[in-house]
Amino acid sequence: MAWWLWLLVQLVVWCCAGLVAVLWWKWANKPHIDAPGPPTVPIIGNILDFLEMPLTLHKIFDLHRQYGDLTRLYVGPMLLVTVAHPDDVQHVLLTSKLVDRGTLCTNAMRAFVGDGLVTIDVSRWKVHRKLINPTFHSEMMILRPWMQNKFLLQLTSKGRGVFKFVKVMQDWALKCIAMGSAATEDGPTKTRQRLLEALLKPGNQTAMPLDEVQGELMNLLIAGTETTAVTVSYTLALLALHPEWQDAAHQELKDVFGEGDDYLRAPSLADLRRLRVLESIIKETLRLFPTVPILPRMATEDLWLSGGTGRKVLVPEGTLLLVMPFLTHRLPQFFQDPQQFDPSRFLEDRVGKEHACTYLPFGLGARSCVGSQYSRLQLKVYLSDILRRFRFLPCSQREDLDDSALAFSLNPVKPIRVSCIPVDGRNT
Repeated sequence: MAWWLWLLVQLVVWCCAGLVAVLWWKWANKPHIDAPGPPTVPIIGNILDFLEMPLTLHKIFDLHRQYGDLTRLYVGPMLLVTVAHPDDVQHVLLTSKLVDRGTLCTNAMRAFVGDGLVTIDVSRWKVHRKLINPTFHSEMMILRPWMQNKFLLQLTSKGRGVFKFVKVMQDWALKCIAMGSAATEDGPTKTRQRLLEALLKPGNQTAMPLDEVQGELMNLLIAGTETTAVTVSYTLALLALHPEWQDAAHQELKDVFGEGDDYLRAPSLADLRRLRVLESIIKETLRLFPTVPILPRMATEDLWLSGGTGRKVLVPEGTLLLVMPFLTHRLPQFFQDPQQFDPSRFLEDRVGKEHACTYLPFGLGARSCVGSQYSRLQLKVYLSDILRRFRFLPCSQREDLDDSALAFSLNPVKPIRVSCIPVDGRNT
């Protein structure tokens, strides 16, 4: 063997040994918590438990049934704790001052949507939220952290496809900024601004760095379309499976819009306020299938949680807390027959009496969804328009809906299928 090849082999061996030693040291000094969780493997923790993708609701439901409302997991030496009980949800999202979502979660999304409310750190988030809030008037890369590296991601065919899509969004955002800058220079001053008007200043200036303005537009484009589309899909599938509630929605639409030529008119705010049955259907859909299934928070200080048992558990600083709304929404002690689709629980005001934090489809606290009110109106408008035109018959089973994948938003593993029948033979 040539001397240089021998040296190269020695270098590789020592580098590998050094890497293993560092990883072992990190594992030996990992944080601990007195909470149950699945068995771990040295250095890699519970990563092997989540190699099978996609990660579905069933997997988390199984962990919850086995280990309870406070479950311990490790991604390498990093401690993750899933949170389900409303007492702990309240402490994490409202009582404490935890607003940092942690780099393990935000880095995974930043590669696709840039810097925006969803992904930026705490210091910049406060500035962005202050600017953006008034404009609204009121495959689990987390478990594969090495795939958060753009270079490694671009080596995969799926990664290259994603970055092509990202380039399209980036170009679109820059065009919007250019158009908005021109309009800002020429347009009159308004007391109530739209989103882009709040981020741009006269003279082609921006209220924050240009890449962050671009990131905000990309964040809101995805958040405002992906979540709405997913919720509409789940709602129509559930109505197809529950014709009694579809009948109730159709009757309410007739009561509000009449049955003449004016039936298909654009809804006014007054019309939308009267759609209580449709609103309860939307709320119940979001209870069973919240489009944002995980609310991450980084523990920037030690805190005590209980998992609903009354026994306090110390959660050490540096833990990534994963609040799971879809678990909280299905706790039987707060929702009778929790697996059942039953919008009457919202019609009869039976939700929220036991605990203020049992229902959180848009999050809670400082980093709750900035567009929650807009999203509720948008869902009512879309669904009232669709249901006035069509009746839906099921082609998917409820089990297909529960077989949904956990990512940045909730999505069914299999495509949702329904049959559409025009209502009363009207033109569509």
